[in-house]
Amino acid sequence: MELRHLRHFVVVAEELHFARAADRLGMEQSPLSQSIRNLEAQLGIKLFQRTTRRTWLTRAGTRFYREARRILRDVDALTASVRRTDSEEPNAVRLALGEDLASEPFTRLMFELEHHQPKVDLEVRELLHTEAARLVRDGGADVAITLNPRAEPDLMQARGWSEPLIVVAPAGHTFGTRSKISVRDLADQTLALPLPAECPGYLVQIEDLFGRHQVRPADRRDVRHWNTAVSFAATGHAIALCPASMVHTASAVVTLPIEEDDAELVTWMLYREGEPSPAVSLVLEIAAEVAAIPRSYLPDAA
Repeated sequence: MELRHLRHFVVVAEELHFARAADRLGMEQSPLSQSIRNLEAQLGIKLFQRTTRRTWLTRAGTRFYREARRILRDVDALTASVRRTDSEEPNAVRLALGEDLASEPFTRLMFELEHHQPKVDLEVRELLHTEAARLVRDGGADVAITLNPRAEPDLMQARGWSEPLIVVAPAGHTFGTRSKISVRDLADQTLALPLPAECPGYLVQIEDLFGRHQVRPADRRDVRHWNTAVSFAATGHAIALCPASMVHTASAVVTLPIEEDDAELVTWMLYREGEPSPAVSLVLEIAAEVAAIPRSYLPDAA
């Protein structure tokens, strides 16, 4: 098994579409399909299920994706680390932060950057996700931190940290008798989801999750922010699907973990094509360290 096999697999697992994955990798679809078949043959397991209309991960594929992603992240972090020398240390780092992403992992990233030696000047601009990516594309920032890895197709992308998604339901809802919820349980519910123009990255990730599990909600209520979605849940108008770090803001609701491992919200790092600059390499290295820190968002969850 070679690193290229892992990279091919991870991209296909993230796109769940061989043509898009091949385009993202800059290769033809046929050799990409052969690479995945070779990997499955070496492992002796099936990683994907495919029909003429869609592709999705098997249970073994979902677990392999998590481990392959971790290995590649470690390899990329090691590569970035050894490429940097004392003379290449950045003196400034400019971050374009997507709206509503000032979470605990981002706080840790900021802390590490501000205490880096030798000292770097840190600049953070909070913008809409599309604007953050555009600022990097135009040279106004080094790295965009966003929920949408496809916000700017010309930018490179690296997975940052992730956090589980949590179901938020009215206090009297039948979900309140459960300890966990399956994604499939949401098929007949009304969900509060953000408008595409407000948080496209969140919506893309939610729709990808539903697609992987063949789920179509019964109805939706459009909202602009996660806090509004929680309010809709508290008043019985809809079910919310929120990042786990938001559960402390909820009242008059029940909050439940989702049993599927891929029910998570991923934060991405976008940067310009070419050899990563010292500033980008530093951000990616620290982001990988932040992502590896164990977190418990729901202390009472099993």
